[in-house]
Amino acid sequence: MTETASPSQASGAPAGARWLMLGAAALMLGAGALLWLREGEKLFTDGLIAAIARCF
Repeated sequence: MTETASPSQASGAPAGARWLMLGAAALMLGAGALLWLREGEKLFTDGLIAAIARCF
């Protein structure tokens, strides 16, 4: 008799890894929102835009 994987196991990453990725994405969005609330328009200075451009 051969064993087959259940649909939850056949999808690849374990459930814990999915929750970890979702949590990391939520924390990044939350950090961005806090930064926006604190700094507002000052975020879009030439220095910040130049730093982001250097990353790419």
